[in-house]
Amino acid sequence: MRVELYNAPVHHYSGVNYRMNPPLSLPILSSVLNGAGHKTRVWDLEALQVTPKTLGEQYAAAPDKWPDSVGFTVTTHNARGVRESIAALRGAGYARYIALGGPHVTMLANEGQADELIGWQADAWVAGECEGNVADVFERQPKGLIQGEAMPIADIPGPDWARHTPKPIEYYGNLPKIGHPEGIAMWSRGCPHECIFCANPVFAHQRIRFRPPGAIYQDMAALADLGVESVFVYDDELVGQGRQQHEWLIGVCEWVRDLGLTWKCQGRCTERMTVEVLEHMYRAGCRAIMWGVESFSDKVLAAMDKGTTEADIWHTLKLAHSVGIKNWLFLMVGNYGETPADLQHTERQLAKAVHEDLAQYRQVTVCSPVRGTELYRRAFVEGWLVEQPETGPQMAQAYAPTPWLSAREIGHWKARLEGVGL
Repeated sequence: MRVELYNAPVHHYSGVNYRMNPPLSLPILSSVLNGAGHKTRVWDLEALQVTPKTLGEQYAAAPDKWPDSVGFTVTTHNARGVRESIAALRGAGYARYIALGGPHVTMLANEGQADELIGWQADAWVAGECEGNVADVFERQPKGLIQGEAMPIADIPGPDWARHTPKPIEYYGNLPKIGHPEGIAMWSRGCPHECIFCANPVFAHQRIRFRPPGAIYQDMAALADLGVESVFVYDDELVGQGRQQHEWLIGVCEWVRDLGLTWKCQGRCTERMTVEVLEHMYRAGCRAIMWGVESFSDKVLAAMDKGTTEADIWHTLKLAHSVGIKNWLFLMVGNYGETPADLQHTERQLAKAVHEDLAQYRQVTVCSPVRGTELYRRAFVEGWLVEQPETGPQMAQAYAPTPWLSAREIGHWKARLEGVGL
């Protein structure tokens, strides 16, 4: 069977072309399907700047080249692009099997609202991790909502970059820039925390599962063979979860150290962070860690169920700096319960971190109620929910007030935090 997997475009309505790094789900599913004997290719329509209209025209012009089945990964961000792409395929006469998966599908299934997908003209919607049954889905072609089956993480194959267009080295990479060309890799899955703003319905609230160090080495070596010099390890929380994770991570670092790649990752600020694990990461090529700081206010952190404190933040930033790893701070404005006084505190503490060379990079976004999150539920129940517009960069728009800040104040404080120390 020939299967085409697509990441749908958004640039034609968002005004921004997203080419940082490709989604990892599709090349991994491609590996699973090809391993089951199918001929599968992945096309990142967003990176290629292929609009739904163009996709439909390509199908209409070459029906003899149609795949037997098509799959789309769906995020809340690209949901409109998926709908329009399917409509274009159906309009071109493609009546074969189309299946959807991804976090948006999972979110709707978790909320009991999967019927919302009926009008999208797809045949099936797969919720959750699906490496365990994706081949069966395309072979049997069932209809409607299907629960995905997780594959043991030790058995999940590496991404199939050979059948992915564009190639990893053709992407721009994510900030912060610590090397180029940049690739992307998965070392673990899961995040056990309960942050109310988290919009990851697939891996959220799950214990972390660790891939075998040998498999990680193979993925990293494959990227190096493609000409990649730096890697974004795109796990929710690669470091900061405690002893078991840190022992595993030290083992991984020993495997990948001699590849000569630099890499960056995301981590959790915690008092359990140790110099030992950070030193091993640095020696293995880690040059930057992105910390989900969000706010320096203990009151705001508690209101978000973040599970960290300001003391955890300072402890972590100082240890990473001491071993030579640069700190990237994720900050948000418009958090639940956040007032101008809280933002003044965050501004002062951010200025202190910049002055002490503990914050080399930062990203400031707008805390937005995303469907499927506890924050969305609270905003709806409390009567202040405003749906985020589909146009414009996600979580960058001060498009609505909270009970504690006006939209104008949110935009004002976002700009102020972005300008600290500059």
